[in-house]
Amino acid sequence: MIDLEAHRDADTLIRRHGTWQFMSAALLEKGGHSHLLEDDIESFVHVLGWTVLSFLPSPMDRYERADLVSYLYDHSFRDTTGRERGGRAKEVQFQAGDYPSKYFTLTEPSPILELIRDLASPFRARYEDPPTEAELETFEYIITLVSNGQLREEALYCQTAHRYQLGIRRLSSSEWFLGTIQDALKRPCWPAKDGGGAKLTICTEDTARQGVGTDFLLISASSGPLKRSTTLPPPAPQDKRSRLDDSSEGGVTRE
Repeated sequence: MIDLEAHRDADTLIRRHGTWQFMSAALLEKGGHSHLLEDDIESFVHVLGWTVLSFLPSPMDRYERADLVSYLYDHSFRDTTGRERGGRAKEVQFQAGDYPSKYFTLTEPSPILELIRDLASPFRARYEDPPTEAELETFEYIITLVSNGQLREEALYCQTAHRYQLGIRRLSSSEWFLGTIQDALKRPCWPAKDGGGAKLTICTEDTARQGVGTDFLLISASSGPLKRSTTLPPPAPQDKRSRLDDSSEGGVTRE
């Protein structure tokens, strides 16, 4: 997942290698830390998310859609040392349990968006604060009540500590992610024609007329280097509602 033509000047980066759009938020924001398995898994989620948002037909206005893609994948800034950083938008969406965004829909329903959201759900634990002592104590108390038959098991699913521990456990290996993909591919509701549509191409002149504060061109990764903006477009409206794939109807319950 490295586009050498889009590789950044080493003097502006901190031990980071890869295509900017697909790198983990942790590597883009902080840099310098060891490259972990979860960085590679997160990169896969970003490749899938970027491809779906950029190519699959959607009723979303193309300028709003371009804003969303640029917001999530293209933004960068230079810190006080002059080094290039980014990834904040990815982190925010993960923390909100809303990756890529509930406002993005497809023209033809497909399990692909649900799959991306399922794969993204464990990363909430990576980027949010660990549960407090009080939250852990509450969680242990509820476990006791469930064990005694005083509460249904579903009472655990809405606990912050449960979501955090489950996410960290799933991020520890690729097994859950591979199983989730395999389960999704077995679903019978994939559209018969699920190929990509026209490329999402927004010219600078068009975006300027629309008042979009970006300077980018989205093109196929196979046809040339990816372009990035250096300004952050307004984020898509956020919905802070938690997304617990264990407690959602029809969600994946693989441990």
